[in-house]
Amino acid sequence: MGWWGVALALALPWLAGTLWLRLLWSDPAPGRWPILIAYGYVLGVLGAAWLLGILGRLGLDLYSHAPLLLIAILTAIPARLLQRRHRPAHHSLDHRAAEQAGLWERAALILLLAWLGVRLAGLALEVWWHPLFPWDAWTTWGLRARVWSELGQLIPFSSPQDWLADTTETLQTIPAWSYPLTISLVAAWPTLAFGQWNETVANLPWLLCALALALGLYGQSRRWGASPLTALVFVWLLMSLPMLGTHVALAGYADLWLATLLGFAFMSFLHWVRAADEGQGLLALLAMMGCLSIKEEGAIWVVLFVPAMLACRLPGRLLGQLAAALGLLGIMLWIAISLGIEIPLSGSLERIALTHLPNFRIADLSNWRPIAHDLFLYGNWHILGYLLVLALGWSLVTAVRGHTAPWQRAALAWVLSAVLSLYVLFFWTDAYRWTFQGHSTNRLMLHFAPALIFWLMTLWLATRQPPRDPPSR
Repeated sequence: MGWWGVALALALPWLAGTLWLRLLWSDPAPGRWPILIAYGYVLGVLGAAWLLGILGRLGLDLYSHAPLLLIAILTAIPARLLQRRHRPAHHSLDHRAAEQAGLWERAALILLLAWLGVRLAGLALEVWWHPLFPWDAWTTWGLRARVWSELGQLIPFSSPQDWLADTTETLQTIPAWSYPLTISLVAAWPTLAFGQWNETVANLPWLLCALALALGLYGQSRRWGASPLTALVFVWLLMSLPMLGTHVALAGYADLWLATLLGFAFMSFLHWVRAADEGQGLLALLAMMGCLSIKEEGAIWVVLFVPAMLACRLPGRLLGQLAAALGLLGIMLWIAISLGIEIPLSGSLERIALTHLPNFRIADLSNWRPIAHDLFLYGNWHILGYLLVLALGWSLVTAVRGHTAPWQRAALAWVLSAVLSLYVLFFWTDAYRWTFQGHSTNRLMLHFAPALIFWLMTLWLATRQPPRDPPSR
């Protein structure tokens, strides 16, 4: 179908996701439409990829029009339901806020919007000009997409041993054969509508994912209570990150999608904790499900919401005692592993081997140097590293004083759990070698960037506005 098919393949899931989510919100709250458009695109495209995977496993020819027809039906259903509501149109609260802004605020808004437009236009040109370039893209994610696009079938990928033993000549193999299929299906989806493999077409979903991420952060910030200018400033902070821009310009990796979904899950989770918004709670669950389907790390990052949930539910004193006990246990374990203490029946704690888990060890303290360089010296993260240090310090002091709302405790627990997870990964496992390579550590840090910037925005507003949350439970 050519480029018209590509437009249809990308627009239909986007529209379907947006319309289904529109059923959740009837009130004209600030940021509603940016949220619906952003989450609608990401969840809609993932839904199309999952549908393509199901139909492919059923043996359907991937070049058939069945997936598009099914998505068209799924688009028509919410459109019909919304039409029956016959609700009167409301004036946009975002538009009202923009009209009430002063002259300098309007000028700043125009400048930021112009910068974001130029930024996205530059990334669009990179996506248009560059072939499939990143390593994992053309060895795993894009390779599988191209095989499926060339053959028109969802050919399975297996281990090298099974591939060698296969007599039917229907299996394929790659080193990362066990990686989840979703990202490869996302890349294959528009190329199937195009009619043949095209690397620019395969990379277009990454550009739109970046646009959705910017819209989602803006919408959730406005819904939190930020002014249009404040929300745009934090969108600028996110979209100016060189590491994020790299993952858009060199499209094909799964990390941008995982960062977007994890960020969306965190934003909606905090809204749910703060205001008991059931719609936001549903969005958080949907985004978490998306994380599980992207990469293996997604399952680990979703677990971070467990301590966050405990932090907002447990009484402050009990939470403090539990945190102190866990901290003391961690320090004792760190000392034991560092000194190689012998314990009965276990041998030295210098290296701990657990079934189905990586070997744990204490890496040399020189690992701190490349991580510190990445965060504070090199140009990968701009000023984000410095802002996070200030935010953690302020949040810990506030938590010790006991002047925190449930959402603040939940957010701090999530951030500290994320930092602890990265520390254990980079210093207690064989992944410590990644710190000297740089690319893997920065890719993992990218997963948390959108969530952390939204957290910075909530802290900024908390320092400038009186608390309006319900009393701590």
